Amino acid sequence: MKVPYLMFHGTKTRQTGFALFTALIFLVALTLLGIGVFSTTISEEKMARNFRDKEIALIAAEAALNEAKILITASYNSGTPPTTVPTPLSEDKCYSGTPTGYSCDPTINANTLDLFSGSVTGAAVGGGGVIASVSPAIVGVSSAPRYLVVWQKSSVCGISNTSYCYQIIAQAKGRLTNTRVNLIELFTY
Repeated sequence: MKVPYLMFHGTKTRQTGFALFTALIFLVALTLLGIGVFSTTISEEKMARNFRDKEIALIAAEAALNEAKILITASYNSGTPPTTVPTPLSEDKCYSGTPTGYSCDPTINANTLDLFSGSVTGAAVGGGGVIASVSPAIVGVSSAPRYLVVWQKSSVCGISNTSYCYQIIAQAKGRLTNTRVNLIELFTY
């Protein structure tokens, strides 16, 4: 069988490489799209990590608030109370036997207070004293959360308040030292 001549030797056409150029354009576009997706994924991972770190610090600060309330009320939910049970905090403790983590200075500015490295350092959760046997150490934070109980005049907690009034300042760090949560609560007992 004889192959027609035009099949191999058709009209001479000049190839310009248009298919190669188009393929390279699509390759570059897909590469840029892949880089964008990768960048977005990395960014979302960092946001999730920071959110988790903030949540860990928040939980630790809440634990510090709860331990401060235990110190104020001298009430323990565990089956084994400490050997020396402290009495509830009151104004008379301001003058003798002030425990760690307690202050009688109502002028303390909670907004600028740094319980980790400032001049007034709070008590660390599970960090010593009679409370240490009740509160376990918190795992997963860069340092133990701290709290400071500041005795306040009863009028600070409300006009009709006749009980003791306290301002509890709790600070906690997350897994990273630059993540910090501050909680401030007025507590009456």
